[in-house]
Amino acid sequence: MLFYFRYLINQPASSVDSKKEIKISEGESSINIAGRLSSRGLVNSKWVFYVYLKLKEKVIQPGDYLMPTNLTIVQVADALGNKKYQVIKITIPEGWRREQIAQYLFEHAKISASDFLAATKELEGKIFPDTYDLTDEPTVDEVVEKMTENFDNRIAGMDLTSDKLILASIVEREAGSDAERADIAGVFINRLARGMKLEADPTVQYQKDTNNYPTVGITDFKFWQKLEIGDSKKIQGVYNTYLNNGLPPAPICNPGLASIKVALNPSHHDYLYFFHDANGKIYFSVTQAEQITKEKLYLK
Repeated sequence: MLFYFRYLINQPASSVDSKKEIKISEGESSINIAGRLSSRGLVNSKWVFYVYLKLKEKVIQPGDYLMPTNLTIVQVADALGNKKYQVIKITIPEGWRREQIAQYLFEHAKISASDFLAATKELEGKIFPDTYDLTDEPTVDEVVEKMTENFDNRIAGMDLTSDKLILASIVEREAGSDAERADIAGVFINRLARGMKLEADPTVQYQKDTNNYPTVGITDFKFWQKLEIGDSKKIQGVYNTYLNNGLPPAPICNPGLASIKVALNPSHHDYLYFFHDANGKIYFSVTQAEQITKEKLYLK
């Protein structure tokens, strides 16, 4: 009997080398976990796995796992006890540029920052901000594929041109709330229609950081630093929309769906100017004189 038990705990559940996901909940009973592992084909016997856990006093760690199907009961118990094969969960906020994502992945998923930047060289704006589940040893290709596939799925059916994506990226960095996005997009559309420079501060921040981060290194640089007086005229580069006409040549960040939607459907109004006060409240103006008057009243 003992020999047969040893035989069972050392037999792979399957000869197929594939992986299956399973979530272990906090406080879940061993017998319930054993049953679900068995139903997923990850162990060859619910009861043998359960008895093995009790005999060896194994403790299973909660979490999301991507388990190989060709493990033995002994290997499954060990893996669930030390969190091997546990899925890595990452969250990319809206409005991050790809260098920030590279920083985050280097810290949280042990992904090479330089490899990620090389793989996303032409993908700024298309690395969709979201929460992702990665394998326990993620690769650059896996991460980029998940993010770009998500982007493609989210914009399916939309007539999203390169210019609209660039506009969405600027709106993403300018807006303080969802309620502002469509009106801000409308301001930039109006300025472009009149041949005015966009004069969007985030584009200057993007250019300033682009000029400076190589001397510090990606992993240590703090992106989106506040602008200093005179930066809008001093910072040189094609992304500075105070110095250059039209849209910048590419997105300045990776926008969320809300900003993409308003870039496709901006508000229709006559505003050409806006600013936020110290409390984040936004003020729109039709003329520069109106803008100056409001700045004197509300920028204190």
